[in-house]
Amino acid sequence: MQVTNKCVIKGAGFFEGTVEGVQHRTGQIFVEEPFDSSKPNYRGFRTVEYKCESSDVVKGLMAGEFPVSAEVNMAIEASKRGQVIVVKSVKVLGVAQPQPR
Repeated sequence: MQVTNKCVIKGAGFFEGTVEGVQHRTGQIFVEEPFDSSKPNYRGFRTVEYKCESSDVVKGLMAGEFPVSAEVNMAIEASKRGQVIVVKSVKVLGVAQPQPR
């Protein structure tokens, strides 16, 4: 199942290299998500890590500043133990306002 969300990306990272003879091209983005408003003991936002399909998804983000507002295309895929969310593409919409310090 494909899902597209507009969200704030707080950061990103990737790795390209060989580990124990196996080639890896991985990436992840860190998305700002609100806490569940029905839970009285939590307020505000948290940052959640999402795995990317490959390092290519992330590389385009690395030249800019964070946080950014973006349209994120994710696939929800079934696995043996449940569901896995994989980021397929990211389209930057603009600079997002950071949370006050």
